[in-house]
Amino acid sequence: MKKTLVALIVLNACAVSNVFAAADANTWYGGAKMGWSHYFDASGDKNFSDNASDATDFDFNKDSTSGGVFAGYQVLPWLAVEGGYDYLGNMGINGNNGVAGSKMKSQGLQLSLKASYGLTDNWDIYGRAGAMGYRAETSNAGHTNFETGVRPLAAVGTEYAFTKNWAGRLEYQWVSNVGNSNQIGVSSDVSSVSAGVVYRFGQHNDAPVAVVPAAAVVAAPEVKKFNLKSDVLFGFNSAELTSEGHAAIQQLYNSPDMQAAKNSSTTVVGYSDRLGSADYNQQLSAARAQAVVDALVAQGVPAQNVRAEGRGENDSVTGNSCADGMPKSQLIDCLAPDRRVVVEIAGEQ
Repeated sequence: MKKTLVALIVLNACAVSNVFAAADANTWYGGAKMGWSHYFDASGDKNFSDNASDATDFDFNKDSTSGGVFAGYQVLPWLAVEGGYDYLGNMGINGNNGVAGSKMKSQGLQLSLKASYGLTDNWDIYGRAGAMGYRAETSNAGHTNFETGVRPLAAVGTEYAFTKNWAGRLEYQWVSNVGNSNQIGVSSDVSSVSAGVVYRFGQHNDAPVAVVPAAAVVAAPEVKKFNLKSDVLFGFNSAELTSEGHAAIQQLYNSPDMQAAKNSSTTVVGYSDRLGSADYNQQLSAARAQAVVDALVAQGVPAQNVRAEGRGENDSVTGNSCADGMPKSQLIDCLAPDRRVVVEIAGEQ
């Protein structure tokens, strides 16, 4: 009975893992690959046995060169949708004892989901599962036949990021039952091992966006401060993080300083401008500080090491430089430096 290969990819990919080798979420990437393909588990009509590798009338050349191009969209830090073109090489079937030989070659377009798991900041492993729309062609005694179809594919690989934009990958891929033996005379599974290079578009800077180390360091020299602009993190009069705010917190968490001190004591202090009542500003600054604490804990900072504090309109940065008689929109813009969240990281414990 013809053997069927069933590929089961078990992936434990978590959103909290650092997948630096994968592209940033909501960005595109593309690349190219080259390698070696192998046809196996072949079967066909007429003189073929259930598994052509056991046939006595043929010699096979099952190994060939393969290659392709691919592109993907990083939906989440650990999940992407990837598609591309693959040239799967060819298999030579040489007849013995007067039996006619033939040649089979194949290529296709594929679409798959790619899930990654970070092993280090630069290195991850991944699995892909999807389908390939193929075109298989056989040549025999000057006659050429071709056939198209859709078959499942699976792949496993590893990817290493050399920079934030460039990465390399090694991958094993399997495509099931390429070709229809009733139409072109032969069908075969095709596996390939390839090396590729990946370029990732629109990657964020290594340093957190809108995060500026404060000029003055309070208390002990080992205390580090990061000043996060509230107008980037939140909407006006809101304590809910925007998508840009989540991205800024993620980049802060992934920064070398934060990684080196994420087990140290951390205080998140929220500030507001002077618009509105003092009680309202105190509550808003505390709520914003807590929202940043919750986001850092979700990224991986131990909850027992971080606390929130609201200081309302105290410690104004602008002082008296913004006159109350300004038009309201200009006054809001002038007071923007006062609306901030400061992350203070003590020395390592």
